[in-house]
Amino acid sequence: MIKLLDARLASRIAAGEVIERPQSVLREFLDNSLDAGADEIRVEIEGGGIDRLSVIDNGSGISREDLGVLGNRHATSKLHDEDDLYSITTLGFRGEALYSIGAVSKLTIKTRSEETGEASTLVIDNGRREPVLSTGPDKGTIATAENLFSDIPARRAFLKRSQTEAQMIRTLIVSKALAFPSVRFSFVSDGALRLDWPKAETLKERVMMLYRSEGIAEADVEALHSEGEGFSIDIIAGNSAVKRSDRKEIRIYVNNRPVDDYAVQQAVVYGYGELLPGGSFPVAAVFIHDSPELADFNIHPTKREVKLRNKAEIHHAITAMLQSGIKRRIPRIEPRQPEFYLDSAKRTEEGRSTSSFSSSPKTYSGPSSPSLSFSERIGSSYRESDRAWLEKAKALKKREEDRRQAVKSEPDTKEKEEEKRTSFRYIGQAFSLFLIAEVDGELLFIDQHAAHERILYDELIKQKSVQKLLVPIHIETDDISSSFLDEHSQVYTKLGIMLSKRDDSEWEITALPASCRPVESEIVDFIQSSRLDEKELEAKLFAVIACRAAIKAGDSIDRWSAESLIEKALALDEPACPHGRTFIIKLSEKDLRMLAGRTG
Repeated sequence: MIKLLDARLASRIAAGEVIERPQSVLREFLDNSLDAGADEIRVEIEGGGIDRLSVIDNGSGISREDLGVLGNRHATSKLHDEDDLYSITTLGFRGEALYSIGAVSKLTIKTRSEETGEASTLVIDNGRREPVLSTGPDKGTIATAENLFSDIPARRAFLKRSQTEAQMIRTLIVSKALAFPSVRFSFVSDGALRLDWPKAETLKERVMMLYRSEGIAEADVEALHSEGEGFSIDIIAGNSAVKRSDRKEIRIYVNNRPVDDYAVQQAVVYGYGELLPGGSFPVAAVFIHDSPELADFNIHPTKREVKLRNKAEIHHAITAMLQSGIKRRIPRIEPRQPEFYLDSAKRTEEGRSTSSFSSSPKTYSGPSSPSLSFSERIGSSYRESDRAWLEKAKALKKREEDRRQAVKSEPDTKEKEEEKRTSFRYIGQAFSLFLIAEVDGELLFIDQHAAHERILYDELIKQKSVQKLLVPIHIETDDISSSFLDEHSQVYTKLGIMLSKRDDSEWEITALPASCRPVESEIVDFIQSSRLDEKELEAKLFAVIACRAAIKAGDSIDRWSAESLIEKALALDEPACPHGRTFIIKLSEKDLRMLAGRTG
């Protein structure tokens, strides 16, 4: 038998699409507060927001006339006709939020209209609407939801522990607050103040409120801005010293809404290119302000998705901004004040002493973690550096070459030969991996494999010599690989790798760059498995070749080879391997003396 659903049951089913947990309630309350022009917003919860969740703002309030309509389904002040749907400038617009909240909780709206000065209070208790009362706050609005899902035990049972729900709420407040630096946000959970972010002058100042709590120094963060036709973009992003193991810290905002957009996240990753090692992702907050006519949020009730009609232009702009604005940082070892000089109150939690490696004074210093690897501790101790050390090394090398030219006609002595060496002094090899050299009063520790890998990679990119093979190299392919090569074999040709097809499942290499002969098997494996575009194909292929051909960790090398490698490494524009890993760490004489306890 077919029958119409009960009105209250239907409203609860519909509410389930919008309200999943206390965090969903908060999202809708915050949108309304921000649309009302509030610059002070306070969130208070009890029991993880399940028992009670209130948002108190100082916005423009709601008139009593509007409050009489508010809470009905599709009641909204944001849209007036169909055309408005294609030029949305507010965070809320559907008219479903308060209706849905009132269907699954006790919703109370206390408000004072800035326009009329009238105070009013509306209560909707699980779909039951009560008369509007003539009482309310002195300013703004207080929206409260109590006993969420109390009349729907099955839904309430799926909520998590109150501590977990409270953490989700805090995460949402942070996410919202990043896009509104001119608004103060505070958060109180079970009577305890958990967050208080004052107003900020700039986006960077606001984003740093989050980044500092994660141990990111302001010196490691760049603020970028760009404008295009119909859009503008602001990016607050960490440099190469700041990285994560996943994409969670790539935050995307479109017209002040946090959105999930993998394609825009990918544009950020492409923008960093080789600045970060493989498997690492940047920390960046991207704020896109697009013309309302070009951004469509009417896709999902949570408004976490957006369609951008000018997405290609925005992607290109993001990538270009990051490529030109984010620079590589060189790791630097710094001593911290020895533990016996520290006051006991400054010791880290659980009695652990601070790490021997420190960052600049402005960097957040939290408890040291025994799980951090050496490279991770070094990575957390970067300092502001404009690569001046590299420029100094190059300048010294240039001056030495000029001096050599000036004394070329003079008879050489053993002493002069020593003076005419390059502008570094080779000290030796450590752990069969690091080459140690002194440059302009600083020690450089150079990863021999990564440095050699980069040098070979750059040579491969520039190489022109191609050798025909007397005996072609056969490649067996599956249907997918063969089809890919049918369309993209010319890409390999541009790289000096000549391919010809013998039949549907077999190809052969007839010519290779001269430098690729020692790694033929790796090239075959790469061709059999890769499905990349031209730019990625070149980068990945040559990176594989360089990696296989480079000196390995554990290889002992003679002094002449080490000095030649160091000289070439110092001449590079970017001290990073093709996978993005920085291969130089430096230690100044001053810092080494401090580590050794020398005061004079």
